Amino acid sequence: MPISTRRRLPRLATWATLVVVAAACSKPVTSGDTGVAPDGLIALVANGDKTTLVGWDGSGGDAIPIKLPKGSVTWVATGLQDVLAAVRDDGTSATSDPVHLGQTLTWRTVDAKDTSGKAPARPAFFAAWEPAGGRYAMLAGDLLSGNGIRVVLIDPSVSTAFEIAIDGPVVAAPPVWIDADRLAIVTGDAGAPIATIVDATTGQQTAGPSGDRLVATSADGKRVATMASQGAPIVIRDMAGWLAGDGSSIASIEPPNGSTTAITFALDTAGQRLAIAWAATDGSVTLAVHDGRSGWRRVAKPSIGSARGAVVAWRR
Repeated sequence: MPISTRRRLPRLATWATLVVVAAACSKPVTSGDTGVAPDGLIALVANGDKTTLVGWDGSGGDAIPIKLPKGSVTWVATGLQDVLAAVRDDGTSATSDPVHLGQTLTWRTVDAKDTSGKAPARPAFFAAWEPAGGRYAMLAGDLLSGNGIRVVLIDPSVSTAFEIAIDGPVVAAPPVWIDADRLAIVTGDAGAPIATIVDATTGQQTAGPSGDRLVATSADGKRVATMASQGAPIVIRDMAGWLAGDGSSIASIEPPNGSTTAITFALDTAGQRLAIAWAATDGSVTLAVHDGRSGWRRVAKPSIGSARGAVVAWRR
């Protein structure tokens, strides 16, 4: 599943070499499946040149296929009322009707324009729905160089786009919303990343916590998960403590035996469950679900076959 710019970026299976983060850890968590089904989890799965989207309904059965829009999809984000946004390798995006597993899904390409009637520049990457569900944020520009990057805010209901130029270099990592009006993007470089906080209303940018190169947040904005570098643990924190830089953490999840690093991870709406796509030494990718109500133990290993890449998300 390629992610493309003017020059081609690595496939999703190896994109973790671009998204590497730094974080402290405490209370290492051991694995121990309890058989809890991953209700609400979806995964965009890559195997060779084929990309599929699947979801689970909590019945404990196999993954259920979800129709994707036409084109090569490289990223999927979940919004309110089970609406999805999909990003293609040409930088275009599409939104869906509410997802009902087992039923046909309708997608619509978003042709957004700014106030002058101009479409935002491409290529564009990633997508992250704001908590209220009206807009999603993308990154646009040359991710290989990290320069000239813009945050693009898309409102698909009225097909509008608003761009915010980012001051300084940006690391290839998805943006995340930290509250109703602010999002965080990873700036700097791989050796010294900084979470820059961007006000989506004013465009104002301030330096946030440093050292985190990959970040995921819960939709309610109360928790955050970070990873420090390839092979580093995923650390779960309270959002307020992370923003304050107090060094506190709730749990730390190490790569399981045979895995080299996490390539994507996602917290559910309340920050109680964490889904992780782990890359193994042979290039294969497996999923795991950890639950805070079970001491952040691994409670499920959803099967995605012989995957070579995956993006995980939780329906909301």
